[in-house]
Amino acid sequence: MKQSIKTGNSTIDVNDIFTVMSQHHFSKRKQIKLLQIVDFVLYEKQYPENICGIIERKIKLLEQPEETTEEAQLITQTEDLLDNQEVMQALHISPRTLQTLRSNGTLPFSRIGNKLFYRKQDINTILSSNYMMYKLRNK
Repeated sequence: MKQSIKTGNSTIDVNDIFTVMSQHHFSKRKQIKLLQIVDFVLYEKQYPENICGIIERKIKLLEQPEETTEEAQLITQTEDLLDNQEVMQALHISPRTLQTLRSNGTLPFSRIGNKLFYRKQDINTILSSNYMMYKLRNK
């Protein structure tokens, strides 16, 4: 499920909003206010309910007492997990290549039962550490 907001020619990942707020150490109260504003604007602009629902769930998590903060962190962490299929699609790789990345330790993973999961952060780290800029040739 895509969790992004299209704005003109660009797209904002909903999780980016949460990440930026946590990086800037906004208080819970301020995070709630900001998310309520974002939610209201998205609702008024008639964005899909799933986007508004994600923001509303985050607001509810922030409004809960501190005792459930660990549960909120687990929910946030599970939203950042990708399964095999999602990773292969994102990286445009085959199942065998994904197996090789796991086997040689390049890509960390978690196993729950028979299903494997990967953190988005680990995927982004691999992509950024292997990023190469190619010079375009004029023809």
